[in-house]
Parts: sequence; C-alpha cells; structure tokens
Amino acid sequence: MYNLNIKHTLAIALALMFLSPSVFAQALTADTDQKSYVPKDLLVVTGKTFPQDAILATLSNPQGRQVLTPQQIDVGADGSFSKIIMRWPEEPTEDLPFGTYTLKITSSASKQSLFLVFRFDKVATPNGVGEERRLELTVSVPPSIGREETGKIIVEVSLNGALVKGGVDTLRGSRIYYPDGSVLPITNFTVIDDGIYVADFKSEQIGHHIIHIQAFSQGLLANNAVGVFVEEGAILSLGKEIGKVNDNLEKLRDETIKRNDELASAVTQTSNAAGQVTSLLLPVIGLIVIILALQVTLLSRRPRIEHTPEK
Repeated sequence: MYNLNIKHTLAIALALMFLSPSVFAQALTADTDQKSYVPKDLLVVTGKTFPQDAILATLSNPQGRQVLTPQQIDVGADGSFSKIIMRWPEEPTEDLPFGTYTLKITSSASKQSLFLVFRFDKVATPNGVGEERRLELTVSVPPSIGREETGKIIVEVSLNGALVKGGVDTLRGSRIYYPDGSVLPITNFTVIDDGIYVADFKSEQIGHHIIHIQAFSQGLLANNAVGVFVEEGAILSLGKEIGKVNDNLEKLRDETIKRNDELASAVTQTSNAAGQVTSLLLPVIGLIVIILALQVTLLSRRPRIEHTPEK
C-alpha cells in the first residue's frame, strides 16, 4: 500500500513536470469579492488552480510598497481556494491610504502570477470606477546654498488641483538625507496659507542633500524629493548681488531707451521747426525776387541821355 502511494505521488509530480506553461496559465484563476472597499470591509480572494497547489498572495499599496506579510493560501482537493486577506482599517494610515491597490496571486506549482486591482476609498463606487482623488506635492528649494546660509523649503499640497487645508502634521513624514548618511526629520514647517508650508534649511555638511517631502491628508499619501547642494561660500548672497546687478542693468537699459526716444523726438521736433521756418521764408524770398524784377524793369525803361561833344 505504501509503495502504491509513492508511485501515485511520483506520477502526479511527473505529470506536473511535463505540463506546458500554457496549461498552468489557463488553470490559475482568481478574483476579489469586491472592486471597491471602504473602511472595515473584509478583503477576500477566491479562485481555482491545480489540486493541492499552494498560492501566495502579496498586497501592494498605491505607492507600490508591499504592506502585508505574504499570505499562504491552501488549495482544496478540487483546486479551489478562498481566503480573507485582511480587514481594512477604520481610518486610512500612511501604509494603507486611500487609493488603488494590487493583490498579486502566485501559483507555487506553475509560478504563474495574476494581478488583481481594486480601490480602497472613503465611499464605495460601482465596479471600482469613479473619480480618482490624487494628492499632489510641489516642492521648491534653491538648487545650491552656502554652508553658512539658510535656504527656504516651500511646499504646496493639492488635491485634484485644489490646495488642501491642513496643519503641519500633514508633512510629518518629511525628512532630509545628509551626505554622511544620516537622516533627520523636518520639524520646523509653518503654515503660510491653505496647502502652503515653509521651512528653513541649513547644513554644515558639504555635498548633496536629498529633501524628501511626504504628505498625508484625507486618507491619501503623496511623496516628492528634491536635491540641494551645499558648498563653501555665500551662494545665496552672491545670487542676490548678481540679481541687483541685473536689475541695475535693466534699469540702465530702460533709461537709455527712454533717452533715445526723447532724442529722436527732439530731432523730429527740430526737423519740423526747420520745415516751418523754410515755409515762412519762401514767400519772403519770392517777394524779394519780385521787387528786384520790378526794379530791373523800371531801370530798363528809363530814357537814355545822349551826350553831344562840344565844338
């Protein structure tokens, strides 16, 4: 009897070895019980594969990070399987924010994987279809500063294009990566207006710094990172001086253009005045010519006096 069981097991193993990958691909099917989940819902996956196969399930959040320990799913004698993967939290967290999730289902026998996509949101939507809410970050920092200088980190947080009202705890996950490998949180943010935050940045270390801004608002998570280079010298003050020089050059250019315009206007006025004088002189000159012509005519008409020589 024992030998028969061994032979049966070997036969199954050999059959699995010789099955083509396309057969495995056709055999594995899986789906979630819903396409849209709300807080406190159960995430359940069901499917079918080869009998006695073992299924591995991994869950990735909207940022693509694996957020749960891989789940082992046992398969029944008929190849079917079903398992409660998790219960969604009552409130979204930084690891489990609202958004689109991916559940990867992998067959141990065929190594075939399926990717199941669904949403976790405040309100369920039919078939998981609805307007996707997107939390976005805009980060502005100077590209480089001097070691003794203080730069400004300006952050804008928006939801579908509209600035989001919130406190400084919205950015509580933000941090700076220093050239020596140390990582420190940014704790000096202040709120300037709805969705606009400012913090001072200063470092004694020379080299590249990575400023990682993380925002968590209304159950949504967003990340952005920018680089700043800290070097010797007064970079910001030098930039200000260059800016002043550029401003002065711009003012000088504007004044030069203005004076050129004034000079051109004066030349035009002088030319117009000369034309007016010429137009006034022409009648006078014409009158003088007429008078001279009359005088010549009169002189030509005077009788000639003949002188008789004396005897």
